[in-house]
Amino acid sequence: MPVDRPPDGADTAKAPIERLVPVAAAVAAEAHHHLPGPATSRAVPSRTTAGEAKKGGACPHTQSPCPALQLLIGRTQIEGEGPLAWASRISPCGSCRVSMKAQRSRLKGLRLGHREREILLAAAAHDMLVVTSPGMARSASTARRRAAQTLARAGLVMSVERERTEPERSAAAQARAAISLTALGRYVVAAYGRFIVVAGKPVRWNRPLARVPLPGREPATLLDEALELARAELRATLDELKRVLLAAVERPIRDPAMLDAVTRHLERKAHGLKELLEPRAP
Repeated sequence: MPVDRPPDGADTAKAPIERLVPVAAAVAAEAHHHLPGPATSRAVPSRTTAGEAKKGGACPHTQSPCPALQLLIGRTQIEGEGPLAWASRISPCGSCRVSMKAQRSRLKGLRLGHREREILLAAAAHDMLVVTSPGMARSASTARRRAAQTLARAGLVMSVERERTEPERSAAAQARAAISLTALGRYVVAAYGRFIVVAGKPVRWNRPLARVPLPGREPATLLDEALELARAELRATLDELKRVLLAAVERPIRDPAMLDAVTRHLERKAHGLKELLEPRAP
């Protein structure tokens, strides 16, 4: 079960983390059917448009320039729509208090059923929670997976990798989804736990415990996180470019022009990320 989040901020929580340039992998797949899957990116997507990116990268929640991205872009004096657009997407929203406030506001429309509450409380008691277990009825397994997906879309849980036993590694073994609480999820259990533990009692999202601090830091302090996301995305982009080229060497492709378009796209992206990471002399 693809339960992810990541929490961004943003809208990280609503779905698995997206790639900065999702088009590249799709085009490459058409160019060569043996192309390996796209590399996983830790970068968090934002809702900024190209016009907003030119202004230095707008916060997807306040529509004002993000201080962390302002520091990143201003430090390298980047010009050009491409690099600025990539910079606006390398947003440390998962560590940002502004993003956490926005996500908490969106919880007002969330209703927690029995299984959602059960999973939240169980995940709070463990570093990692396996959603289903061997021998569980299919209906119960499906219900728990759907509940976990609901929590993931709300940004409260994310999928995690886990060690599998020898029987689970066999082709016939049923996949077991493992999750853990996000920072927002831990906050929700601590601030609203008195509502969650009572089955059927609605969660009053406007009444968090005042003594529980909202996670996250001020955007202006997140330059290091933005730089690390840029480094991770640059490594992922170079790895993807390498896989594309190796796949083309191993087996001739059907459309060389398409391969050329993909490699140029990845090269431009890598160049833009490199520009962000290499401060220029004043």
